[in-house]
Amino acid sequence: MIRELDENTGRNLRKRSPRALLQSIERHLSRVSQITNQKADEAQQLVYDAWEAASDGDEKNLIRQALEIDPGNVDALLQTAVYSGVDGEEEIELLRKIVAVGEKNLGPKVFKEFAGTFWGFIETRPYMRARQRLAEALRVAGRLDEAVAEYQAMLELNPGDNQGVRYSLLPCLLILKRLEMARKLFEKYPEEFEFNAVFAWGRVLERFLSADPTGAKAALLAARKQNPHMQAYVKGHRQPPRLLPEAYGPGSKEEALCFAEALQAAWAKHPLALKWLEAQKVK
Repeated sequence: MIRELDENTGRNLRKRSPRALLQSIERHLSRVSQITNQKADEAQQLVYDAWEAASDGDEKNLIRQALEIDPGNVDALLQTAVYSGVDGEEEIELLRKIVAVGEKNLGPKVFKEFAGTFWGFIETRPYMRARQRLAEALRVAGRLDEAVAEYQAMLELNPGDNQGVRYSLLPCLLILKRLEMARKLFEKYPEEFEFNAVFAWGRVLERFLSADPTGAKAALLAARKQNPHMQAYVKGHRQPPRLLPEAYGPGSKEEALCFAEALQAAWAKHPLALKWLEAQKVK
């Protein structure tokens, strides 16, 4: 039970150091065993209830109950990581453990049978949420090779990409100057240029890095049309906000805010591209 992990967990989560919580969760995860589908479903419903809880206290109590029923509930374990305040390498280490639990919960048969439409099955989603959290933590930590591997594996499982990991993958590829891989991503999602700022502005950078100034200028015209608000962030004239909008529409200021951090990082890695962009006047 979760009391093995921490007595009075719901009350003490914030009092324990992130490292102490990490160690106790790791010990607990090593003892995770299979439970009945009924118990697993009951615990997952408590997690859904927690996401809609009226207060933080209610949310924590529901997460604690979920883990008492199913100590291997991936979504509940992800939430305990949030409560702990763990970050950096400790967060990555913890997230790898949680992803491993999710993989164990699903079993090899699920990965074989559901590959290609993975998100379409509700039971796979906690695992995919955990893997996305891991990939993002790797990206933020600058471990881009590892982040790229995670994003690509997720796209192989679910090419429809309901989670939008392609929007994080593309800036990583551009930073690493893996241009052929970026082009393959463009080919895989050709409709994105018109509807998404990451692809529109990412293609400008890809064309410049590919030594295609004519193509870069044409892509820039299209990117400015798709989302004119992004240019200030790409150039570094504005800094991305800490709090992001809950929703956005294509071409909106909100869209620029949501993707500014990743795109700005990609362009900042290539000073010559930024110098070229500054010289391209708006007509």
